[in-house]
Amino acid sequence: MKTKNLIKSVFIAFVIVFQACTINEETIGDVTINPGGGSNGSDCIELSGEITSDITLTSNNCYQLVGGVSVVDGVTITIEAGTRIVAGQSTDGIFSYLLINQGAKIMAEGTASEPIVFTSNQNTPNPGDWGGLIIAGKAPINRGTTATAEVANISYGGTDATDNSGILRYVRLEYSGGRINADSEYNGLSLYGVGSGTTLEYIQTYLGNDDGIEFYGGTVDLKYAVSTGAQDDSFDWTDGWVGRGQFWVVQQTSLEGDKGIEADNLSSTPDAVPFSYPTISNITLLGAEDGDGENKGIEFRAGTKVAAYNMIIKGFPGKGIEVDDDQTLINLNNGEVEVRNSIIDNVNSFDLDHGGNATVDFADFSLYSNYTLDGSGAPFNNAGTAIPSDFELDGIRGTYEANAIDPSTINSWFTSVNYVGAVDAANDWTLGWVRF
Repeated sequence: MKTKNLIKSVFIAFVIVFQACTINEETIGDVTINPGGGSNGSDCIELSGEITSDITLTSNNCYQLVGGVSVVDGVTITIEAGTRIVAGQSTDGIFSYLLINQGAKIMAEGTASEPIVFTSNQNTPNPGDWGGLIIAGKAPINRGTTATAEVANISYGGTDATDNSGILRYVRLEYSGGRINADSEYNGLSLYGVGSGTTLEYIQTYLGNDDGIEFYGGTVDLKYAVSTGAQDDSFDWTDGWVGRGQFWVVQQTSLEGDKGIEADNLSSTPDAVPFSYPTISNITLLGAEDGDGENKGIEFRAGTKVAAYNMIIKGFPGKGIEVDDDQTLINLNNGEVEVRNSIIDNVNSFDLDHGGNATVDFADFSLYSNYTLDGSGAPFNNAGTAIPSDFELDGIRGTYEANAIDPSTINSWFTSVNYVGAVDAANDWTLGWVRF
């Protein structure tokens, strides 16, 4: 996500407007999705400018972001479970967004039955109707000690790896990605130098016009996340992100999309330190054909490092996993780009020497325990090892146990599980709050 607008707002206004927010429950199968907000379709309270003192948004009201809304250093915005926040494009052409500056906090703790929902204010919503949620922290990045973000000239980065920007739990961000100029859109959730003291769990981005969730450096971790219908990359990292991720889901649509995960260190300086070097496990990436035949499961590029385990990658018309650029290939050959214990159910499963020479082969089952398709589309035949025919996905749900690794043995932050994939049908953490 790339933007260059300045925040010019200098106040906060609470104005009761005479535009009702229609609150309707959505039923999907046997599951009722609570869209958030008051149950009586109450009028929305407008929020604009800078929030300069602590504030609580309550679930009996609907709130509307007007332009860029910025929470300043030292201030906390608290959002109750079930609260609905709507946003759109203002009369002067500026897309609304919520920005949590360095030193500010957001305490947004929904529940599975009462998620917090940020969504479009349009009667017929579309991707790109508003900006998104932006958090800037003080954790290390690799553009210097600090840097200026493409969003509103905000500062991010620093030396506090444990910086705390608050809590997001059971939060859904819908129809984000408003266009800033011909080349730039907002993401659903943008994380600029966010520290590991911040809690990010149970987050969905839904039908955004750009990336779903993007990490710009920092040390923050993310567990239980869904990116549905992102029209660019579903998950993205750059600027030296060194956090951890578990239980991530990507669902592309045929409308538009690019990569399930796009992973960079720093495009201008691929060997910048700290290197992007996350550890991720229990990932399900489901691709779609949007007409160009190019959608990829993962592209590791621009010098990133990674340790990835227990993934399912399926249905991408382009590559399953591609490794690009000289520094990334150096990292690959040094064992610092790893993919293990995964199912790459994708023709053209690996392209590991795109523009260079790889000395490793992730399709070597004896070394990496990855099940892959061969170029003919024959079922999982590496090293003569076949995956059982009873393995299948029911939408995003489906796991496989035989070749899994317990990620808690790698790092104690990870939840101990014995399966490959993100969503175990017997313990479905998406029920009640994820929108499909």
